[in-house]
Amino acid sequence: MGLAKLNIFVSGIDDPCTVDQRTWYVTIFNCDGSVLEHCGTRYVVRPAPCGHLHVEIPPGCYYIKAVWGFTVVTPNLVYRANHFTDAAIVTACCEQTTCVKLFNPSVHRCGYIYVRALRDLARQGVIEGNLADRAARIVEDVAEQDEDRPMGRFEMLIEEEIEQELKRRMKEEQRERKGRTGEDQ
Repeated sequence: MGLAKLNIFVSGIDDPCTVDQRTWYVTIFNCDGSVLEHCGTRYVVRPAPCGHLHVEIPPGCYYIKAVWGFTVVTPNLVYRANHFTDAAIVTACCEQTTCVKLFNPSVHRCGYIYVRALRDLARQGVIEGNLADRAARIVEDVAEQDEDRPMGRFEMLIEEEIEQELKRRMKEEQRERKGRTGEDQ
């Protein structure tokens, strides 16, 4: 039984087709949430120059994230990036190489997803609607400050598709309820 190889790449900002050229810092977690430690090496904030890290690790299932730095951003530097990548879950197999790409979202994208989550929680009754509305307005106001928000077309299309599907399903459920009500009479 041999080690597994991981080639981990970080995408360009809101661009799943490119690789970011800055140095990122990758952490590999075990399934239980602890940082992977193997043979005296802890796989925490490992430098990934030019958005790439190659490691050999024991076979297993891992949760991987990256961060782009630990210092204050230089004033007047326009970067429109989030501090963290999205996470990836990967199964690394014996003596095989697996490629992983971590998506590097913009701040705008993260805010957009957060607002959607707040509104969904309010619809489910988990949080108060007025609290979700207030928080969403603040996040939306902040996102609007970024005039060149780099939201990818693929993300907009999926949002439209999700909304259309939700509306279709709601109509279908209403028809089914009406049908059941009619059968009860």
